[in-house]
Amino acid sequence: MHVCRLRSIPRLTAVLVLAFLLTALVCIPVYVLILLKLLVPSWRTRIAKEMVHFCSQWVLGVVWLQRHFLPTRWEIHYEGEFSPESSCLVAANHQSWVDIPVLLVVLYGRVPFPRFVLKRQLLYLPLIGPVFWGLDYPALRRHSREYLARHPELAGRDLQTVRLMCRRYRDLPASIINFLEGTRFSATKHARQESPFRHLLRPRAGGASFALSAMEGRVTRLVDLTIAYPEGRSAFLSYLAGELPLVRVRARSVEIPRELLQGDYLQDEEYRARFQDYLRGLWEEKDRSLDEMLPEEAPQPL
Repeated sequence: MHVCRLRSIPRLTAVLVLAFLLTALVCIPVYVLILLKLLVPSWRTRIAKEMVHFCSQWVLGVVWLQRHFLPTRWEIHYEGEFSPESSCLVAANHQSWVDIPVLLVVLYGRVPFPRFVLKRQLLYLPLIGPVFWGLDYPALRRHSREYLARHPELAGRDLQTVRLMCRRYRDLPASIINFLEGTRFSATKHARQESPFRHLLRPRAGGASFALSAMEGRVTRLVDLTIAYPEGRSAFLSYLAGELPLVRVRARSVEIPRELLQGDYLQDEEYRARFQDYLRGLWEEKDRSLDEMLPEEAPQPL
């Protein structure tokens, strides 16, 4: 377990206190809106807009904290067109819990309010768990292949959850953020998967294809994020303590091929193959980008 350096403790304490106060302050009106959502379902769309307003202020505060309280140096390269008014699908590699606050810094003001595909356990986090539920974040139950072999009736249920939740975004601009690898990168997972990529795990195509299908043509752009930590990955608390020197990100906005916007991933083998080929090509390019963004010998995590 990584332990923050002693001299970093004051900064870590200040950031944690400010982040807690910011979160608690925003949660008060959001909890009221969640209660209204339960009591008056017909107001769902109106309530959702108000919740996004308050949560956007929270994101702004989190971005401000990172920019002004942490010494981390940011190298962000943007390519293509970004719009906070147009829904998009965001695909990013996943290495650490730090990826999430990094995403907020990179995307704030350039894409609509972010919607994460998250693990169901996160709904039970203090303070923010109910907010995830109130914002209709798709929450998935991750099952092993062995478990699904014993319970075949559960196969595809997570993808149906993604489709149901994404349908609720059709009336509001949203950026649907998906860590396509499904888990954080590690050398052990990389070896177990026999991944063909040097820096990445294999991407999972099902959730992304279901999100596109559920949005019924409203999402036509992909924001491809490649995140690199050239001086080593950091534990989350170490990052908040200011011990992550450098973050490099390549943010690329591209049109999604029209033939991939609609299709039945589970039943149409041709469509499934096309979608998998598209993501494989995307991941191959991302892997090459990481070759350029990282040093020859990857440093140990901080």
